Amino acid sequence: MYSVEWQKRGLPHAHILLWLVDKIRPDEIDSIISAEIPDETVDPKLHAVVTKHMIHGPCGLFNYNSPCMVDGKCSKRYPRDLLAETITEMMDTHCIVGDQLRTMGDQ
Repeated sequence: MYSVEWQKRGLPHAHILLWLVDKIRPDEIDSIISAEIPDETVDPKLHAVVTKHMIHGPCGLFNYNSPCMVDGKCSKRYPRDLLAETITEMMDTHCIVGDQLRTMGDQ
């Protein structure tokens, strides 16, 4: 099931719900969920799209005039700390997913 919305600048935004035949074990989550920036040498076009359209900021100390800033704070709760492993946590009405922190040597 999915729903595609169009953002203010004309970019699509999708909400996707998947049903899985087999349950995912907690130790499998990090191999499935990823929020990594694509390797520019492997896929330069995807890297360009992700770095231009899918990274929040700059805001906060770097740009107090950013549209996300409300009362001197980012309304999207950025910047966020990097996490050692993926977690899901319910906050308000949104589910926040953190991706595994990887170093260049782990790729």
